[in-house]
Amino acid sequence: MSDEYGVYYRPEVALGRLKNARSQLYWRLGTTAFGAAAVAVAWYFWPEQVGAWAPYYLWTSLAVGVAFGAVNLVQLLRAQADAKLAHPGLAVGLNRDGMLVNQRWLPWPEVGSVVIKPGALGASSSLIATGRDRATTSVPLDYTDTMPATLDTAVRVLSSGRAWVDLSRLD
Repeated sequence: MSDEYGVYYRPEVALGRLKNARSQLYWRLGTTAFGAAAVAVAWYFWPEQVGAWAPYYLWTSLAVGVAFGAVNLVQLLRAQADAKLAHPGLAVGLNRDGMLVNQRWLPWPEVGSVVIKPGALGASSSLIATGRDRATTSVPLDYTDTMPATLDTAVRVLSSGRAWVDLSRLD
């Protein structure tokens, strides 16, 4: 291994996830509208057969659609926030002197902890580096060109065992 290791952002991955989240929201809204329209049409054309149950079908399908649509909206907003962070360039830089995380330099003696927090509801997993001064900086790890275990190995080697990446939250 050389004396430097770089982790770079992959903005195309962030844009792909953003497009997927947007598609899921549009699909949810479309299927909810279609389902509600189908119940309304059935109610209009066959009032005797559908009659008393139509309002319950209509409101239930709308309520479920809106609830899941809200989840899809949260996923879209979180994917947008992460995509804004994943600009082309260096995300994490490591050498024998320390680590650069999202443009913040931490010499190895100043590194308090390095943790990977799993993503949820559309957000990326995050690499969170905390200095001894308790200041934190993070990187959306899903949009980079490395895997967590590879990064842990590089941190352990280049810090001479003084720091490591806590992967326990990924279990």
